[in-house]
Amino acid sequence: MIRSLSGQILDILDNLLILDVNGIGFEILCSRSVLNNCKIGEKIRVITSLQISESGAVIYGFNSEREREFFIRLTSVKGVGGKTGIAILSELSLDEVVRAVSSADLNAFTRVSGIGKKMAERLCFELKNIAALKIIGGESEQKISGSEKISHADSVIDALLSLGFSRSDAGGVINLLRAAHGEDFNSLSEEDLLRLALRELHR
Repeated sequence: MIRSLSGQILDILDNLLILDVNGIGFEILCSRSVLNNCKIGEKIRVITSLQISESGAVIYGFNSEREREFFIRLTSVKGVGGKTGIAILSELSLDEVVRAVSSADLNAFTRVSGIGKKMAERLCFELKNIAALKIIGGESEQKISGSEKISHADSVIDALLSLGFSRSDAGGVINLLRAAHGEDFNSLSEEDLLRLALRELHR
């Protein structure tokens, strides 16, 4: 799993960042918040998420761990793939997404290329609980702690996706383990959770 990349910016093409990392050029599809801080020739560290599908591997780039976490949650919505997810974060900031979800502002989402009214309605419905958790800015320490536990499971899901498992299989096995371990689930380390998930998936 590629969690971050640091290097020199070689080029910027729309929402595509070309990053030179020790002589290797990486193409990273980035959110607006990343690109707003980019200038060719400068060095930068980008938080990343690697997704592998039948069409190949794609690296997505974010300005923060919180933005990356939201992207993972966003792409768990049925019909929203990585490219649609990054398109949303290229058109809207995290705060704008939260406001759109909270007010059921369909027009905010339909501004994004490829998103129609039905998809906008689905996004508002499925993301309203995420907005209620306030994972984007302004959390108390207690809420941050809870968010980190959620992100812990999401990191394992991300790792399983990188290994070629489908999102439904990855999410399903995490839910299975959560039910099986109850309150002990949150005390599992990322390594233990990944090991248990792989054991279940290979049965």
